[in-house]
Amino acid sequence: MGGCPFKGLLGNQAGAIGRFKKKEVNQAAERTKETELKSSTFRELLKGNESVQLRFVGLEEEDIVNLMQLQPVIEKNAVSIVEAFYSRLQEIPALTQIILDNSTIDRLKLTLKKYLLDMFSGEINRDYVIRRKIIGNVHNRIGLFPEWYIGAFTLIQNEMLLVLTKELDSWEEVTKCFISFQKLCSFDMQIAIETYIESYTSSMMKLNEIEELQFRLNDSASMLAASAQQTTSVIAGKEVQVQTMLEEIESIQESSSHMIKQVEEGKLNVSSSLTKVDGVVNIIEKTKNLTHELSESSAKIGQVVRTIRGISNQTNILSLNAAIEAARAGEHGRGFSIVAQEVRKLARQTENALDHIQSQISSVQETIEKFEKSFQIIVGETSLFKEINKNIIEILDNSVNSVKTSDSRIGTFGSTVDDFKTTFEEITKASFQIAEMAEQLSYLNNELTDKFKGPEVTYEAASFKV
Repeated sequence: MGGCPFKGLLGNQAGAIGRFKKKEVNQAAERTKETELKSSTFRELLKGNESVQLRFVGLEEEDIVNLMQLQPVIEKNAVSIVEAFYSRLQEIPALTQIILDNSTIDRLKLTLKKYLLDMFSGEINRDYVIRRKIIGNVHNRIGLFPEWYIGAFTLIQNEMLLVLTKELDSWEEVTKCFISFQKLCSFDMQIAIETYIESYTSSMMKLNEIEELQFRLNDSASMLAASAQQTTSVIAGKEVQVQTMLEEIESIQESSSHMIKQVEEGKLNVSSSLTKVDGVVNIIEKTKNLTHELSESSAKIGQVVRTIRGISNQTNILSLNAAIEAARAGEHGRGFSIVAQEVRKLARQTENALDHIQSQISSVQETIEKFEKSFQIIVGETSLFKEINKNIIEILDNSVNSVKTSDSRIGTFGSTVDDFKTTFEEITKASFQIAEMAEQLSYLNNELTDKFKGPEVTYEAASFKV
């Protein structure tokens, strides 16, 4: 058997070395491709709005490549840089308070680590600028102003110089990489300061708008105060008129109540009088019946007189017959003749008396007839008067009801006017309050004017959130 026993081993080793070199070549090609891609995005940034800033700080593609090569070193030392930074930051109570008010130390440590790794990623493009602007806006919002931002980069650069000095072999390499890092830091600070300036400009514009609104507010407050005073004066005058109106209504109500009382009393008196009149009417009606009875009695008396007259005539005839018979009898009938004469005499006296009675009865009957006619007129007038009395009572009832209704309406109107007065009082009170508010508004506005006219506004005051 001939040949070297290590030949196969050496052959395998050569193959392995070949494969390793091939893999390394492929990785290098991929890194070159990635570097070219990132460089191309940086070149696009050089053509944009940030080109002047980039050229001013001297940040070039070579610097981006230098920083990309440091990525493993930064990944190794990022935690120590962050710890050193926040150790120094926590020595400042004001900065610590800002952190505690808005976040936590641990969360911000992770954010800063991510920020540092982003600087060495090679992805310095449009998205990188946007991320920096967002950070600047957040710092502005929480009140972390540029002096602290610039100081923070100074601390980070100091720590970065220590790391590069420790990790890199030559001072030339340290200087080259540190200068590249300084350029990127300057570019980051430019973006942040620009964000602050934009915010400051926006705040100043808002302050100018506020000042303009403040002058308009001053004019409005003055107009409001004048209008409130005028309204208060007018309302006060109207309130006096309303009070006078209420007093007049109360007077009218008292008069109305007195009138109702008088009308009620008058109604009672009239009703009493009319009741008496109705009694008189009833008496007249009864008297009318008695007149009828008297007329009937007079007629009956006439009949009795006529009967007596007939008897008297018959008696007179009988006395004549007796006288004739006595004359015939001669001496024997002489006494009977005397009696007959006396009877005739009595008959004539009776006739005369009956004539007189008949005359009186006729006179009485005539008087009764006249009285009855007059009485009929009285009865008719009395009936009419009774009907009129009913109408008067109805009118009085209606008048009382009308007066009561009017009194009720006056009371309702009085209540309405009283409510109106209460409303006026509330309006007056509100008007006084508006006047006081206008005075307070004017006072506050004057204070605001004094502040605008005071010392120059500091950056912190101008950067407050509007």
